[in-house]
Amino acid sequence: MMRSIGILLAVLLIGTSAIAQTKPRSQAPAAKSAIPKAVPVKDPIDRGAVSGRTYTDHSLGFEVTFPNEWLIPGDDFEDEMKKAGFDLSLKAPTTVGPQTRTRIDRALKKVDVLLTAYRSMPGSADNAIARISVEDLSSNPQIKDAVDYFDAMRMQFKAMTLPADFKYSETQAEQLGRKQFGFIDSSSKAGKKRLYATVRGRYAILFTLSYTSDDDLHTMRKVLSEGNFAIK
Repeated sequence: MMRSIGILLAVLLIGTSAIAQTKPRSQAPAAKSAIPKAVPVKDPIDRGAVSGRTYTDHSLGFEVTFPNEWLIPGDDFEDEMKKAGFDLSLKAPTTVGPQTRTRIDRALKKVDVLLTAYRSMPGSADNAIARISVEDLSSNPQIKDAVDYFDAMRMQFKAMTLPADFKYSETQAEQLGRKQFGFIDSSSKAGKKRLYATVRGRYAILFTLSYTSDDDLHTMRKVLSEGNFAIK
């Protein structure tokens, strides 16, 4: 269903996944619920590996290297930051309605975030955040490339109630190194984002940058330009 694509990209482009300060709050008693519905089991995704500032994923066939000053934290980093009062998780933005938020939370279960990198320590002013994620397109066989992917997403955006300050561009393409990517830009009060995508077989590989300075966008373009997308 193409609907999941639009919802997923709404999270990546609109989502408040940057740095949200959290406040401790009392936990209400859990309400009794009906028998939970069975959740389809996803095929396992190769999480890839990090060596220094280089991320390699042999199953998806690519490798990218971030600058030395960028931070690529370990798997327990988000939990440790949450204990310190910072929520770095990818989740539905607070600016959408409850029904859309429920749809977004459900769609998030279908996406795998493979890597999150920060230009500065979370909490720093004017930081930049890069995410590498993957979506299984098995239920969308009509999507053959990144242009199809973004066009399907934009169709869904038109059917969604989006925040009034959220703006997004037309589907665009850019040659970076030996690889051509589709991309889309967005902006809101929270800042600017660019989402690059490439489709490989049944997977869409997504590179999302949240940024304020164009220098960080130049860095992201260089990371992809110098990336190796021909790994076996």
